[in-house]
Amino acid sequence: MKLERNKFSQAKYTLKIMFLQMCFCLLWVNTLWANEIKNDSRSIAVTNNLNVKTILLLNNIVKDKIITGTVKGTDGVGIPGAGVKVKGTNVSVATDNNGKFSIKVPDNNAILVITTIGFNQQEVTVGNSQTLTIILQESSNDLKEVTINVGYGTQKKVTSVGAQSSISTKDLTQSPVANISNSLAGRLPGLFAVQPSGEPGADNSQIFIRGVATFTGSSAPLVLVDGIQVDNYNSIDPNEIEGVTILKDASSTAVYGVRGANGVILVTTKRGKLGTPTISYTFQNAFNSFTATPEKMESFEFASSFNQALKNDAYVSNSIYTPRYSDSDLAKYKSGEDPIFFPNINWYDLMVKDVSQQRQHNLSVRGGSEKIKYAISAGLFNQEGLFDDAGVTADYDPQIQYKRYNFRSNLDYTISKRFRASLDLSSIIENRSGNNANTNSIMNFLNGAAPNLSPGVVDGKIVLFEGFGSPLTTLYSVGYKNDVRNLLNGSLRLDHDLDFITKGLTTHALIAYQNSNRKLSEYSRAFVTYRAIKNPDGTVDFRQLADNQPFIYNPTDPERNRRITGEFALDYKRTFNGHTVSGLLLYNQIKSTNKDFAYLVPNSYQSYVGRLVYDYKGRYLAEISSSYYGTENFAPEERFGFFPAYSIGWVPSEEKFFPKNKVINFIKIRGSYGEVGNDQLSANFLRDPNSRFLYRDPAFTRRGPYTVDGSYRFGVFGQNLASYEALREGSASSPGLTWERSIKTNIGMDLIGLDNKLTVTLELFKETRDNILAVPRTVSALTGIGAAAENLGKMSNKGFEIDANYRSNIKDFKYFVRGNYSFARNKIIFQDELPQTFAYAQRTGHISGQNFGFIAEGFFNTWEEVNDQNRPQYTFRDGNKIQPGDVRYRDVNGDGIINNDDSVPIGYSSTVPEIIYALSFGGSWKGIDFSVLFQGAGHFSVPYSRRANQAFFDGDPSAAADYLSESWTQERYEQGLPINFPRFGVGNGARGFNNYVGSTLWIANAEYLRLKNVEIGYTFKPTFLSKVGLKSTRIYANANNLVTWSKMLKGVDPESASLPANSEAYGLVRTVNLGINVNF
Repeated sequence: MKLERNKFSQAKYTLKIMFLQMCFCLLWVNTLWANEIKNDSRSIAVTNNLNVKTILLLNNIVKDKIITGTVKGTDGVGIPGAGVKVKGTNVSVATDNNGKFSIKVPDNNAILVITTIGFNQQEVTVGNSQTLTIILQESSNDLKEVTINVGYGTQKKVTSVGAQSSISTKDLTQSPVANISNSLAGRLPGLFAVQPSGEPGADNSQIFIRGVATFTGSSAPLVLVDGIQVDNYNSIDPNEIEGVTILKDASSTAVYGVRGANGVILVTTKRGKLGTPTISYTFQNAFNSFTATPEKMESFEFASSFNQALKNDAYVSNSIYTPRYSDSDLAKYKSGEDPIFFPNINWYDLMVKDVSQQRQHNLSVRGGSEKIKYAISAGLFNQEGLFDDAGVTADYDPQIQYKRYNFRSNLDYTISKRFRASLDLSSIIENRSGNNANTNSIMNFLNGAAPNLSPGVVDGKIVLFEGFGSPLTTLYSVGYKNDVRNLLNGSLRLDHDLDFITKGLTTHALIAYQNSNRKLSEYSRAFVTYRAIKNPDGTVDFRQLADNQPFIYNPTDPERNRRITGEFALDYKRTFNGHTVSGLLLYNQIKSTNKDFAYLVPNSYQSYVGRLVYDYKGRYLAEISSSYYGTENFAPEERFGFFPAYSIGWVPSEEKFFPKNKVINFIKIRGSYGEVGNDQLSANFLRDPNSRFLYRDPAFTRRGPYTVDGSYRFGVFGQNLASYEALREGSASSPGLTWERSIKTNIGMDLIGLDNKLTVTLELFKETRDNILAVPRTVSALTGIGAAAENLGKMSNKGFEIDANYRSNIKDFKYFVRGNYSFARNKIIFQDELPQTFAYAQRTGHISGQNFGFIAEGFFNTWEEVNDQNRPQYTFRDGNKIQPGDVRYRDVNGDGIINNDDSVPIGYSSTVPEIIYALSFGGSWKGIDFSVLFQGAGHFSVPYSRRANQAFFDGDPSAAADYLSESWTQERYEQGLPINFPRFGVGNGARGFNNYVGSTLWIANAEYLRLKNVEIGYTFKPTFLSKVGLKSTRIYANANNLVTWSKMLKGVDPESASLPANSEAYGLVRTVNLGINVNF
């Protein structure tokens, strides 16, 4: 090997000598030739030019030199992995762990370009120096230095005229959560996030961009990861993500045609970078607990209240009051002397853990050369549920557990000067395991279980009373399951510069494949339970109620989904004397297949996209974008539509008349107008054949144009009368069905001020959406056929957003303060409803999801008030038979009767808040950093479920929340104690129709302020780490959903309350996390 190296070096030296000799010969020949034609001035010019070039070439050979240097941050610490490149060449190196580098340059005029993530690019001329010290400035929030993702491309923020908002991976990973959607809450203006559940593997937030603009269609935004539409973006490891951008106005979303009306989320994953490989490992260990835990009455208070409820109901039902619990029973509950037959069980304490664990690992490698750049990442996420085994002896674990394995590889390869390729592969495996019961049903029973329902667990056995169950049977008696999902995504993109045709022209082609499989395995059996039997001598036996049975395997058909995306585009960008013009022509096609019935006809999209962007010296801006978009969800003649958008902008700060000052450094005013669509006409449109194929003739269905009706009755009453199934006319079809059409207008302003420390963005928007799917309510039933759903609904949605960000420093202490506020209010303009007696009862003219009900005005406190002849008469199911402790309602129309004509709009929408706001601040000093995020919502109302507002219903001994002790009683009224709830009742009187109809009493103000995220960390100094071979190490602690302030009843989280049967959902969790990140 040594000999071969010597030969190679000698050959290299020989070639250099030959090359120098050739150059001298050329110079000599060139001089002779110049003398022969010295009388030709043109030839002289050519000769001189050749001489100069030849001499310069020789000078380059002679003057190559080595430059050494150090790249540092403003804190004086070396920056590892920074790219150092000789401008205009392919010569480049990367700094070492201490920020040092060594590079060969051709001469003193060489320019070095230094780049690295998190810092502004810098160019340095070498000059006569042999050693350089280069100080990089951290990337600022200056719009002039920000490049943002837009549909099918990127733009500079400074010249963009669309409405977009972005965050980086640093913001996303500050929250110790399982998925992206939960990280976005409060961080982006215009993004409304509602997280209804904290269940492991099913805790993602519902995302709305600028609220809701449809009352039947889906409001979910379109999500693309690296330009490819995905349905599983919440399964991506947040550590893989570089940034997230949301597109909000028509200027930004028109290129997505029928899929752009609800806004677009662009997720960009991390890619390779120039420099030596950086290996990064992150480990997090977190602890979860419920944000809200209800407190229930103990057995003595519960039994006493139940007797009082029976007494109250006796008057309504004209029955004799008979207490369920005797004085002796009450005494035993109070003393706790017999915990088996007079138990006092706190089911939450028994079945819910104080904390559960959550762990996450991520290992990544990033680096690259001029030829190939790579980013490879692998991750493991493990999250446990909060259900406890309660001390039950069992041969399987009913605990909910979610495991996720992530892998991603992004490769960028430079094949030649003009030709590049990118290959992206990702794989996700998810495993949800635990008991077979729906978690909401477990929480439902857990919330509803009375403290004296059963003895709970005795010596590892589930003990029941005769005729009653237990929340433990719901947890254990249905067996367990394994739900495994495999997701595989791959894409290949080829880019080619066509500057040999014209400068600035490029083209790219892309093909992507997505494969999703799911296999659900369920194992069921009845769990062995016991009944307590008291013997005459006072001892207790536990009788086994059934034999232990083997598990029964319940197979389900696997789910298989496929999606193929193809794309081809031409891009153009060029600047002529201050005029910058860019354009895009693109073809895109998507085809999805699924074994479900709704996918028997594959779901496909086809689009032709165009965009033209112009700016003059960054001062006058204009953009036209459009798409001719087709969707296979409608009849052939209704599948394609044209979606144009127009936008303009003006930058006064670039005008000559604008004074240069430190107060306002930059200001841009912009506006856009355009049309987009939404082809998801219902929440689960693609998977629901009853929605997707509404345009088809009813004969397309399995039974043709008929519907099975089981209400036909034949026979003789009292003998053989029975109901039979028969066919009847179904619903008519809607062959002209089409997408929702959205007309959007946006006016925005971007401002930078206070010496580039302050950034402010203000947006005003308005949307009008028509063609909303609705069934006409004014069609008479005498037609004998169900009315066809039509595109007849219309809504408006308008609001504003403001985002302000201030960054500065006090010597070594760097800090930031950021706030955003978003408001969006919709209104139903038309939905073809039956006319109401009073205009206020119409749903048209109100917000989507508006609650309607009665106005509660306190309680009847005395019999004199009840018997007042002037009070309105009640017409609910309990009739006019009311008593002290019942709710008093307002007679809105003044007719002396309380009925449905007195039902009015109450509260706000239960779908999504009208207001979302956030305030964050943080700083760093000598390796220590911290950040705090407060997030809140306003104008949000949810109706309390019966579990939350009723002590007892259906006559069952159901649990009563502790706060219901403030219900009306004669004693509380006479003593002047707080009364917030009506008298206790049981059965129909409790569910009923007097005290528990929808009213302002049971509509909760769900506004809240939450300490959403807190993080503190420390980064060790590189001088210490380099001794052990590390580039950087950071340890940190953070927390999510730490504290919540709201007006909700205790034990009910305002976000989880947005679900139906609100307080019975698996609640949101509070997460406290410890983590470490190490870079090698």
